[in-house]
Amino acid sequence: MKKRAMMIGYGRGTLLILLSLVLVVFVPRAARAAAGTGSCQALNIPVALGAELPAQYTIYGELCNPASGASHTVQLLIPGATYGHIYWDFSYQSETYSYVHALNAAGYSTFNMDRIGTGLSSHPLLSLMEVTMKTNAYVIHEIVGDLRGGLVGNQSFARVILVGHSLGSAMVWIEAGTCHYVDGVIVTGLAHHMNNTTFAGILGTFYPAALDPRFADAGYGVGYLTTEPGTRGRDFYYLPGADPSVIATDEASKETATDGEATTFAPVLVDGISAQIIVPVLLVVGQQDSIVCGLLATNCSSAATVRQAELPYYAPQAQLQVAVIPNVGHDLNLHKAASLWFAAAASWSYQYVAP
Repeated sequence: MKKRAMMIGYGRGTLLILLSLVLVVFVPRAARAAAGTGSCQALNIPVALGAELPAQYTIYGELCNPASGASHTVQLLIPGATYGHIYWDFSYQSETYSYVHALNAAGYSTFNMDRIGTGLSSHPLLSLMEVTMKTNAYVIHEIVGDLRGGLVGNQSFARVILVGHSLGSAMVWIEAGTCHYVDGVIVTGLAHHMNNTTFAGILGTFYPAALDPRFADAGYGVGYLTTEPGTRGRDFYYLPGADPSVIATDEASKETATDGEATTFAPVLVDGISAQIIVPVLLVVGQQDSIVCGLLATNCSSAATVRQAELPYYAPQAQLQVAVIPNVGHDLNLHKAASLWFAAAASWSYQYVAP
């Protein structure tokens, strides 16, 4: 197979990557058939939504290991708004679009979770309990502790890498910048300078989940949002680089967000929390991401321009590195060139937080 190359920006130059490539409830999952991957367990993990609150809710996640068995490092995967765990382990052509598949094959265990209020995780009654960015960061911190403590799948991990997408990346900033309990951070689909026009347009497509045919019978109550039917391709994809079948699958499996997440997201961009992260950070954006990139947003023409814009928002200890993936929009996992970013994540992980 012909090899392809991409450039990733580093603190001291660039690296050329050649691509060849607690109570736990157990639910068995079939072993993966793809070469290089092992098996997964579906788990429900008790969590509280804040300090001094009872652990009365559950987080659904899937713990997947390489074929050789559990690694010493686990990557904790946090999806963005209106996405769940399927974003990281896509059901359509997983050999192309599954981050879980790619990183398991690279030797890393993964824990791929639905955020609180999404997918198979608990959906709190939002009239009684607000779910905000900090709520999610608190829950993520609990999961990190459980992964380290052997409370997830009876496996104890020495090291944890947080991997976020979009809204999930902002939650990663909060957890990593506040708690200093992880060993590395991968941020995707997020920068401190956003395209406000595009972002406002996307927010305009959010409407009550109860009005959507997918969630009409779910009984989630007020405060849960999703995207209007038929808008995801325009909002989250660079259409020339995407398969229409992927977009259709995305529409059919879309998830929710809460109004509390929506109203507490913007302050995270300006509160300086990312500068408190003191472990290595990889930032990855699609070159055609209309939410992050643009004339009045981030210059995504190269890894160097993105790194120049983002470097002031990170501490020197973060050793910020950047990858810009061509022909890719906001949903990096769900474009035809997803393998480029998967390889970048694996290469960076090898360098900073070995399996």
